[in-house]
Amino acid sequence: MNTMFLSIDKLRKTYGAVVAVDNVSLEVPEGEFLTFLGPSGSGKSTTLYALAGFDEPSAGDIRLRGASILSTPSHKRNIGMVFQRYTLFPHLSVHENIAFPLRVRHQSASDIAARVKAMLTLVRLEGYGARMPAHLSGGQQQRVALARALAYDPPVLLMDEPLSALDKKLREEIQIEIRRIHQETGVTILYVTHDQEEALRLSDRIAVFNHGRIEQVGTGRELYHNPATRFVAGFVGDSNFLEVADAEVRGERARITFPDGTTLANVPVHGGASASGTGELMVRPQSLRLSTDGSGLPVRVRDVTFLGDTSTVLFETAWGQEIWLRAAASQINNATPGANCHLEWNATESHWFA
Repeated sequence: MNTMFLSIDKLRKTYGAVVAVDNVSLEVPEGEFLTFLGPSGSGKSTTLYALAGFDEPSAGDIRLRGASILSTPSHKRNIGMVFQRYTLFPHLSVHENIAFPLRVRHQSASDIAARVKAMLTLVRLEGYGARMPAHLSGGQQQRVALARALAYDPPVLLMDEPLSALDKKLREEIQIEIRRIHQETGVTILYVTHDQEEALRLSDRIAVFNHGRIEQVGTGRELYHNPATRFVAGFVGDSNFLEVADAEVRGERARITFPDGTTLANVPVHGGASASGTGELMVRPQSLRLSTDGSGLPVRVRDVTFLGDTSTVLFETAWGQEIWLRAAASQINNATPGANCHLEWNATESHWFA
């Protein structure tokens, strides 16, 4: 049987009575880009720091190529780390910053020079070796930090919200660079972020954290189209949650009834529900459309926002709940505030949570 490259087994971390990480288990194949996604305080960074050796777990194990690394000091784990705040040495040039971990490992001057040159090429900063960190932009500093972390060819690279200090345009540019570097090097990356769009853009798989636990692991497509829990449905992608007055469950499908009596059949069931009852229906704004024949859920238009090639429309249901739609502007030209209309969607694109 093949040994999994990186395994996290029943990891737990407590601070007094506070449980920061609660029984987290993960298996990561070599070369994967895995993102820890979740809100602040969900346990994602604590898990990452346990991997790096900065935080000692209260229970559980972490194995790299089959061997536990918990007893190995952080500086001997040979794991790369990129932080949010760059952490470059301000008194060293770009070349010397990248060379630092190689000098610590007593590599020869010729090997260090060749490796630094290769790293500068990898992060597209050729010619910047003599510059000081203070003379670089935020994006350039983060590229140097990435080059330094990769200089000694670590088997695993950990990245803790490395782009959160950058503006949106620069963040998107560096995301493309990180994805390219991962594809070129094949290094295993564990990446922490609270930004779902960033996670979807970068990752092979995503582990969604909530209250110290992992609620679901999967590709971005799997999490978006088949959320396992109500939390994942609300955290990954835009969502509407509508009150359900009653649901009749048959297997993996349900017939639901809204508070105004409108019904919808063949709705996928999630969250471990097996019995009928009340709950919430999740439907994506992109799945909604205005009905042309008067069928569907009756609503009143509250507001319309033009966003160029798309528009959003905010509606109110008969029981006073808000629901919004996003579509091409040309498809909702006749939606005006105060108008009464009906919304429809494919039942299989919505999800009922008990």
